Amino acid sequence: MEAEQISLPSWARTLAVIVGVFSLIAGFFVLAFPGLGVLFVVFLLGFALVMLGAERIAVGISGHIYRVKRQEQAKTA
Repeated sequence: MEAEQISLPSWARTLAVIVGVFSLIAGFFVLAFPGLGVLFVVFLLGFALVMLGAERIAVGISGHIYRVKRQEQAKTA
């Protein structure tokens, strides 16, 4: 099984770092305040569902979906 390394654009790397920092802060928050952690998870899930719904409505209205194209590399043996 082969793995392929793909270089991310700078905006995607920046977003990954921001999400990582946010995840660490949220993790420490949940560990420090377990009762409030449940409430936090509920709000996070609600926000994610609202974003998913907005994205699906936008795709339905526009009729376009964007996917990353993967380039197949020819293998030489």
